Amino acid sequence: MSTLAGSGSNSFSDLLDVTTLLDWTRDALAPFGFHEHTSLPLVSVCRDELMFEFVDAVTAHWGHCFDLSSLAGLPLTGRTGLGAALGHAPDDDGRHRLVVFAFPHIGHDGGVGAVHRPGVPGTTAACGAVEVARTALLSGVSGVVLDPHDVEESVLVQRLRRILGSADVPDLPAVTELVRRCAVEELTLLLSGLTTPSVVVDWALVSGVVVHGHDDDAVSLSSAVVVVDGVVTDLQLPRRR
Repeated sequence: MSTLAGSGSNSFSDLLDVTTLLDWTRDALAPFGFHEHTSLPLVSVCRDELMFEFVDAVTAHWGHCFDLSSLAGLPLTGRTGLGAALGHAPDDDGRHRLVVFAFPHIGHDGGVGAVHRPGVPGTTAACGAVEVARTALLSGVSGVVLDPHDVEESVLVQRLRRILGSADVPDLPAVTELVRRCAVEELTLLLSGLTTPSVVVDWALVSGVVVHGHDDDAVSLSSAVVVVDGVVTDLQLPRRR
């Protein structure tokens, strides 16, 4: 698959097969005690049906997932959702282990941000929620108002406006990267607050962007960290194709 490049500051290149990524996560996290039978996988991805195959692949490698998904993949379950996930995690040798995958997505099939969907004429947007948010920001929407009838999209606009500040709104690949950063920021905050004097929680957070090509999906892997006993280790990312 070719490089997906935009006119902004970000491009998604050196793409990995989804299976290669997930094989690597198993190998990289095993020395830290993370295995299918000791860990609960969590996914923070878009609600789009295009992401089902990615979630199925995570399930095949790590077991059934706790779903944090929302529009664009921004995690909106908050402390309550993470607390629920923790209650579902295996209790192995007195520890709970969570493996979290944060992956917004973008199309690259017939143009940047475009995908072909079975039975749908022409191309459609992926991620449509990110495209709508970008259009709103370009139109000058402040992101201050939370719409109770469009909660997920309005929170997405809020978060993007906060991270952009007064800067110009970049292209779609760069905005997708900003969504990933927002997701990682939120998840790191929530995961870091799980451990208590009576509950030990180790966690790993793997993030990137899923790119939908003409024939298959691939991933641009951005970061991977594991936290054991409060010690943060940045994992060396795998070689890319």
